[in-house]
Amino acid sequence: MDASREEQARRIQIALHHIRRCLDAASVRAAELPITVPQMYMLYFINKEEKCRLTHLADRFGVKPSAITVMIDRLEKAGFVMRFPDPDDRRSMLAGITPAGKEALERALRARNEVLTGHLSRLDEEEVSIFLRLLEKFAGVSEGKQ
Repeated sequence: MDASREEQARRIQIALHHIRRCLDAASVRAAELPITVPQMYMLYFINKEEKCRLTHLADRFGVKPSAITVMIDRLEKAGFVMRFPDPDDRRSMLAGITPAGKEALERALRARNEVLTGHLSRLDEEEVSIFLRLLEKFAGVSEGKQ
């Protein structure tokens, strides 16, 4: 890789890191939720999976199972998740999102969208169109598909 590509990659990393930090913090703050950004991501993942083993969460988030237990304890205490035995493995526990958890997640995602819309207002319509097209190409997705 030549020096200019390395510099471009460095600048992209900085910009992506800044965008993610701003969106994450603003989303939780704007939604007025009593959770942390990692807990918001955990709610998102549990909601997407519908129910999942705590060991799977630890693997997914790259942390020790004890760290997941603490996070799930806090989310459960807030009424956002529930734990229940895994019918396929009596030694394992599953986590599922509650209606209050879904509502909290929806609030956070709406807040995130509002923050992102605010950032997009810095661009004119043509710039937004170009940015979106390039970002989707860069991410390897097309027209909003995951």
